[in-house]
Amino acid sequence: MTSEPTTTSDLYDRVGYPALTRVGLIPYQAFRAELIKLSAAGLASSDEAPDGSTVWWREDARPAGP
Repeated sequence: MTSEPTTTSDLYDRVGYPALTRVGLIPYQAFRAELIKLSAAGLASSDEAPDGSTVWWREDARPAGP
């Protein structure tokens, strides 16, 4: 994850199947739940994009907009 807003699906694809397998996050909902935990811990933020998808970014830099 970077400071650039990125959808949940794009992050899932970016991490990739081998890495997701290693950490036990193959189910998409499990992956999304981990992003929510990062947000709750203050390490990530999210917002709804105009198309209804959720975008995420590292909390160290608030983006101008999704």
